Amino acid sequence: MSAKPKILIVGAGPCGLTAALELARRGFTARIIDKEPGPTPLSKAVGISPRSLEILEPTGVTERLLAKGIRMKGVQARYEDRELATIEVSRIPHRFNFLLALAQSETEAVMEEVLRGLGVTVEWNAELTGIRPAGARAQADVSGARGGTFDYVFAADGSHSRVRDILGLGFTGYTHKRTWSIADVVIPDWPFAEATAMASLHCTGDMGFIIPIGPKRFRAISNTPDPLGHIPGASSAQVSQSGTFHIPVRQADRYQAGGVFLGGDAAHVHSPIGARGMNLGIEDAHAFAQRLAEGTLDGYTAERHPIGRRWIVLSERMLGAVQSSNPLLIAVRNLAIRTIGRLPALQKPMMERIAGLRE
Repeated sequence: MSAKPKILIVGAGPCGLTAALELARRGFTARIIDKEPGPTPLSKAVGISPRSLEILEPTGVTERLLAKGIRMKGVQARYEDRELATIEVSRIPHRFNFLLALAQSETEAVMEEVLRGLGVTVEWNAELTGIRPAGARAQADVSGARGGTFDYVFAADGSHSRVRDILGLGFTGYTHKRTWSIADVVIPDWPFAEATAMASLHCTGDMGFIIPIGPKRFRAISNTPDPLGHIPGASSAQVSQSGTFHIPVRQADRYQAGGVFLGGDAAHVHSPIGARGMNLGIEDAHAFAQRLAEGTLDGYTAERHPIGRRWIVLSERMLGAVQSSNPLLIAVRNLAIRTIGRLPALQKPMMERIAGLRE
């Protein structure tokens, strides 16, 4: 590696921004490009884990996120509008013993502002159009900005990654056929506990999930076309934006090719159940920057691929459990939820996984 390697980051979401921040604080200079005209106005992911807060703390990002976000107290599970259990998030064995709820758009705004303070500006309207080997380096062609030859490229350009496709890296998996819906809403008279998320389950397998993201503001998700139809107490909701999606479950066969590395959704996508998607990407970016500093990048795939695989398997199990319509399985699931709710010792390993402290 040269004394000052040239590094290109493709994608300015949380994963790409984390890579740029982590590299900058370690004394590396990286260019970061994104094909979009500017930051996303959508909230997308909303849960920031203790591990992510720990990773971002040395850059100064965490302090600003804490000032904006909601520190989640718990997650309540309900079945046919009856409470099954409330999982106490404060049982996370960490000094950040909470999940921080904040719209992704606000998280990105904070990260980009801190990055500018470190002397790095995101190049918007800059789309990677080609990438090819140039000796031990990579030649990148960019529309809307200058290209160049780079020692390393970190691809954080999402599930439809152009970098991954150009390099022919497999993205094995499938997409669930069921249509999900999502909405950001204002609920003036929310009747349940503050700073608490809620999962509302039903005998049909339909479900709704809601999490606070600001004063009287919530993110609602459902495995039905109506994001609020299965959430009690949401009759007064005012929808600010909504949409539908299908859940992809895919993972890149390998996370690196030569000097090009994949992170975030470019490397793995799965169910939003468990709130790990964005946080896994932040962890990928941290691992890339740390390994670059240590000169151990050859081990990046060996470290990150098994972690992504384990979470994909776990999230699929969780998804199957919450949307089951089998009466016997529902009875077993509900008993398990009640038992976990009564026994703090059983909550600890589950919360450690969600928090990114245990894989």
